[in-house]
Parts: sequence; C-alpha cells; structure tokens
Amino acid sequence: MKKWRACSNAMPTALPVPVLEGPHWRVDLRPEGYEAELIPSLASCFQVIEQTKVRLRGWDYPHLSNDPTKRGTGVNWVASWSDFMQHTEYWRFYQSGQFLHLFRVRESTPEWRSELEQITRRHLSHLRQIDWSQVPGFISIENFLYSISEIFEFAARLCQRALYPGRITVRIDLKGVRGYVLTTDWNRAWMNYYAASEDSLGRAWELGSEIVVADSAGQALSAALWFLERFGWLNPSAEILRRDQENFLRGRL
Repeated sequence: MKKWRACSNAMPTALPVPVLEGPHWRVDLRPEGYEAELIPSLASCFQVIEQTKVRLRGWDYPHLSNDPTKRGTGVNWVASWSDFMQHTEYWRFYQSGQFLHLFRVRESTPEWRSELEQITRRHLSHLRQIDWSQVPGFISIENFLYSISEIFEFAARLCQRALYPGRITVRIDLKGVRGYVLTTDWNRAWMNYYAASEDSLGRAWELGSEIVVADSAGQALSAALWFLERFGWLNPSAEILRRDQENFLRGRL
C-alpha cells in the first residue's frame, strides 16, 4: 500500500459555504496506507456516507444533503455542504477512504452565544473581575462532548466496513477559539472561568481500527478530556462526562 501524498488532505480555498469565516472544527480521518481506489466508485462513496452517518440528534454527522445543488464530485472525491441556521459545514470523502470535514462551532451563532453568555454570567456572578465585553464566545461542554462522540462513532462505522484496515488516524482541530470560555447547562454547578489561550487546538490520534470499533466512546472521552485540559480545566470529572456521553449515545437527551 502506498504512502500518503502530501496533497491528499488539501481543501479548496473557495468553499460554497462560509465555514472558514469564524470558529470551526476540522476533522481528518485517514487510513494507514494510501490506496487511490479503495472505494471503487464515486457513487459508492455517497452510499458509504449514507449508510454510516450518525443519527443521534436532530442533525446527522456528517450531514448528507438531499439537495443535489449542495453535493459535489471531483476526480476522486464526493462532497456535501449546508448553511442552515446553526449548521454550516462542508465535507469531502475520497475514494482513498480519507474523510475531511469542516463545520462551524455552533455556539458561535448569535442566538446560541447570547443564551450561553446569560447562563455563564449567572454561573460566574461571583467573579467580578471578568470583562464580559472582551469574551469572544463560549463552548458548551455538553455539545463539545457530543460532537467528539459523533466523530469517533462515525470513524468506528467506517472501520467496520474495512475502510481502515490496520490503523486509523483521527485528527481533530478547533480553529479560531482563542478566548472562548467553557460553560455548561444552567441547572449544573459551575464556578470556574476556563478560556482557550490558543487560537488553534488540535491533535491526531493513531489507533488500531479494532480499538475504535470496540471502544469508540472511550476513545472519544479521552479526546474530549485532552481538549478540556487545553482550555485550562485540569481536573474534569471523567465519570460525570462518561454518564453524559452514555445518555447521549443511548438517545436519552
């Protein structure tokens, strides 16, 4: 099997939706080796996405548009995109099995940002020194955990189809989040101010495909904890997050 070519993860500079204009996620799933036509046809690429997308809440991961004007094809890839309410995203899936996904940080939308600021002000009302006018945005811990869990569950489903024999690389990046503050639901205790000090946070996890299939939830939780530490939260309760994740994965939201 060939090695990956340097250009294999290139995204176009001009996208059909403005996903790069604000804080966003970048997800890159990649097999261990490069095989140009691991998936035999472009039609099969769309079929794989349709059969493996994760349906755990009102918006699938990844979202495959039913509108043919919001789908695309290239020499060796298929794509879909959307720009609807809180959901702005663009993804490509290559015949080589590589999956690239850009999607907006949903909490950065004006409606959700306003709601989260009100909640966080109540949580942190004891911290008088915070200049709220200087806070660019907020990250919901619950939504953050759910998004990473969806990413790893989708990766597991691709592994189950033998698209990632051997090992898989899961790379997740958060872009444009410097100063974004962690927050949680209004009915939970939350006393501390944790904000990202870097504009970009990201890491790659190289895992055996069988591990991802057997324990996608556990791998997602480990990845979430890694990110939360980079927001400055050094002692999150893994057990509480695990319970939240279990409820999400079992449809108990």
